[in-house]
Amino acid sequence: MAGESAEPARQTGAGLSSFHINHWLFPFCLSEKFKFATWVAISLTLAFLIPMALGWPQPSTAATTVMLIASTGSRRESLAKGTLRVLGTIAGAIIGLVLVGFFAQERLLYMLAVSLVVTVVFYIRNAYLADPTLFMLTGVMILMMFNGGDAEGAFLYGLDRTYMTVFGVVVYTLVGVFVFPPHVEQNLRQLAEDLGEIQHQLFLLISRTAVEQGEELDTQEPESSEINSPQKNVSELIPALYAAQEALEQRYNTLSTECSEISAYKKEWDYALFYYRQVTELLLFAAKSRDQLSSYSHDYIENYQQLVAEIDQLFQQVPIAWDREDDKVQQKALSVVYDADKLEVADHLTRGTTVTSGFLFGKLHEKLANLKRTICCIDSVTGRIPFHEDLPAPQSAFNWWDAENAKSAVKVMVTYWLTGVIWILFNPPGGYNFVVFCTLFVSILSFLPIHPVLLLILFSLGFIFSVPSYVFILPQMALGSELAIFIFIYTFVGFYVFKGPITIFFLIGMFTLGISNEMTYHFGIILTIVTLFYLVVLMVIFSYYFPFSSRPEHMFLVMRERFFRHVSGVIACHQNLTPSMWSRAKLGWHLVTLKVTMKKLQLWGSKVNTAHYELAPEKITDFSRQCELLCHHLISLTKAEPRLRSNKLVMKTRTAYKDKVIPELARQLASLNVSKLIQTDKDKPILSASENYKALEKQLDGFFETLELSDYSKSDIAGFYIFLNLKKNIFDSLVQSKATSDAIHWQQLTQSRF
Repeated sequence: MAGESAEPARQTGAGLSSFHINHWLFPFCLSEKFKFATWVAISLTLAFLIPMALGWPQPSTAATTVMLIASTGSRRESLAKGTLRVLGTIAGAIIGLVLVGFFAQERLLYMLAVSLVVTVVFYIRNAYLADPTLFMLTGVMILMMFNGGDAEGAFLYGLDRTYMTVFGVVVYTLVGVFVFPPHVEQNLRQLAEDLGEIQHQLFLLISRTAVEQGEELDTQEPESSEINSPQKNVSELIPALYAAQEALEQRYNTLSTECSEISAYKKEWDYALFYYRQVTELLLFAAKSRDQLSSYSHDYIENYQQLVAEIDQLFQQVPIAWDREDDKVQQKALSVVYDADKLEVADHLTRGTTVTSGFLFGKLHEKLANLKRTICCIDSVTGRIPFHEDLPAPQSAFNWWDAENAKSAVKVMVTYWLTGVIWILFNPPGGYNFVVFCTLFVSILSFLPIHPVLLLILFSLGFIFSVPSYVFILPQMALGSELAIFIFIYTFVGFYVFKGPITIFFLIGMFTLGISNEMTYHFGIILTIVTLFYLVVLMVIFSYYFPFSSRPEHMFLVMRERFFRHVSGVIACHQNLTPSMWSRAKLGWHLVTLKVTMKKLQLWGSKVNTAHYELAPEKITDFSRQCELLCHHLISLTKAEPRLRSNKLVMKTRTAYKDKVIPELARQLASLNVSKLIQTDKDKPILSASENYKALEKQLDGFFETLELSDYSKSDIAGFYIFLNLKKNIFDSLVQSKATSDAIHWQQLTQSRF
C-alpha cells in the first residue's frame, strides 16, 4: 500500500517539476536558435538607434544591411569576414559611382551597364561556396548608387548609403564576435567523434567471423529483438558513414579559412581530416566484401583475433586522444601472420581474399595510429606531427559549372529590365527602389525550394504586425529605450520563428514603418510603402515561373536527367586507360556537377507534392538514397583511380577484359525519356546486364586462377580485389537506381499545374 500511495506522489512531483525554470528557460536560452535570434536582434537594434541618436541620415540602410547579412549569410562571424564585407561594400560603391559618373545623362546606357555588372556580380555570388554576403553587398551597393535619376545628388547620396552600409556591417560583425561566440573547435570535435563512432561500429561488424555471427544469432532471444531497438547493420551504417564524413569535411572547409582557433593548428587539422577520410575509405572497401573477408580470412590468418583486438583498441583510444596534450608513444606496426600451410593448398580466390584482408587490416591499423597521434598534437604546445603526407589539393572556392547559377543570373537581368521599364513608364510607388528591391530579392530567392505564395503570406503577416504598431504603439513612444525594446522584440520573433531568406519578408513589415527621428504619421505614407513591397512580392512570384520554372516537380525531373547524364560521363571517363589532360579535366567537371546535382535531387525530391500526383513519398526517398550511394561509389572509384593505375595486376585485367556492362547500363539510365510512357519490358535490360556481368565475373575468376600470385606484391593483389569491389558496388547501385526509378511514374510529374 505504501508503494501504491507513493507512486501518485512521485507522478505529481514529476508533473510539478515540468514547470520548474530549468525545464523551460535554460534550454530555451541556451539553444542555438535563441542565441542567433538574440544576436541579430541586438545588432539590428543598435544599427537603428545609434545613427538616430547621432543624427545620421538613412539609419534604415544600416538596419537593412544587418537584415540581409543575417538572412543570407552563415551563423558564424569573424573580424576577417566583417573586413571582407566592408571591402566588398566599398568596392561596390566605387563601381556604382563610376557608372553614375560615366552615364550621368544617359539613363538607358547607365541601366545597360548596371544590368551587365550586377548580373556578373550576382552570378559570382551564387557560385561562391563560402559566405555569399561579400558579393551580395557589392551588388547591392552598385544598385543603390543611382539616386532615382538625380545625377547632381548621386555622389552625396552614394556616400551616405556606403557609410551606413559599412556601419551596419561593423555593428553586426562586432556583436557576432562578442555576443554568444560559437565554440568552433568543440563543434568540429563533436562531428569527428560522431564519425569515429560510426567507423568503430562498422569495423566491429565487418570483422566478425561467420562463426561469431552464427553464435550471436543463436544466443539472441526472440523477445529481445522485438522490445529493444535492433542494432544497425552494414547496409544502414554505410550511408550514415558517408553522411558523417561529408558533414565533418563541409564544416571544416567552411571554418578553416576564417577561424583563428583552427588556423593556429591548421596542419594538424588537415592531417586529422585526411586520416579520417582514409579510414572511411578502407572500411568501405572492407565492408563491400565482408562476407568473403570474415568467411575466409580468419581461418588463414593465425593472429586474426589479435589484429581485430588491436584495431578495436585504437578505435577506443582515438576519442580519448582529444583530451591529451601529447602522445609520444610510438605505435608498433601491425604484422599479419599467415598460415602458410593452409594457404599453400587453398584455391586462388581464398588466397587472394586472405591477402586482401591482411592488407586492409594493416593499413587500417597504420592510419588509426597516425590519426591518434595527430589528434594529440591539436592544441598541444610541444606536440608535432612526426610524419609527412601528400594532402589532396584544396577544394575550389567557386562552383562555376552550376546551371542554376547561370539561370539565376539570367533571371536577374530579365527582372532588372522588366522592372526598369515599369519604373520608366508607370513610376510605381518607391520609384527606382522598386527596381532595386525586385532585382535584389529575385537574386536571393532564385531556385530556393519556397513557394512564392508562402512569401506573400509572410509579408502579409508582417504587415498585420506593423500596421497596428504604426497606429497604436509608435505614436505613444517618447523614449529611445521604448523604441529599442520594440525593435528588439520584432526582430527576435522574426529570426526565432523563421529561418533563412524567408525571414526577410517578415521583417519587411518593420521597414514599412519608416522609423526615424522625425516621424510623420500618415496612412498614405505607409500605404505607399506597403504597395511598393507588394509589387516586389508579385515580381518575385512572376520570376518563380519565368523565364525558368522553379516548380519542385520540374526541378526534380531536370536533376534526375542531369544526374544520370553525369554518371554516364564519369563512367565513360574511367573507361579510358590512358587519360589525356582534356579527359582528366572533363572527369573533374562531371564529378563536381554530379555532387552538386545529387544534393539538389534530394532537395527538390523532398519538396514534390506527392499527394497531388498520387505518388508515395517513400518511392522518391528510396530513389534519392540510391542515387546518393551511386554518387559516393563513383567518388570512391575516382579517389582510388591513381593507385589502381599503378597496379600492374589491375591494369593487366582492365586491358584483357573491357567492361561494357556498366557503361551500357549508365547510358540506358541517362537516355530515359521520362515524358514517354514507361515500357512494359523495362526489366529486360536489367536482366541482360546482370547476366552479362555474372559472365564477366566468371571470366575474371578464370583469369585469376591462371596467375601466379608470387609474381605480384600483396598490395597489387589487394588492389585487384578492391578494384573488383568498387566495380561491383557501382553495378549494384546502377541496378538499384534503375529499379527505384522505374517505381516512379515520371510521366505524372510532367503534367503542368500552376
